[in-house]
Amino acid sequence: MTIENLKIMWEEFSNIPIDLNDEIDEDFYHWEKGTYRFDIWHWFDEKLPNGIAEWTLA
Repeated sequence: MTIENLKIMWEEFSNIPIDLNDEIDEDFYHWEKGTYRFDIWHWFDEKLPNGIAEWTLA
C-alpha cells in the first residue's frame, strides 16, 4: 500500500460517521460497523511514516 493510498483512505475515513461510543457507524474498508475509531487510528499510525500526528500536521 502506498502513502498516496493511505492519504486517500484517511480522507475517506474523515467522512465516516462515528457514534457516541467512538465506534464507526458503517463499514469502512475491512473494518466492520462498530469498530472502535481509535483502533483504526492505530492502524493508520502503524502504516504511516512517523505516525499520524506528524503526517496530519504537515
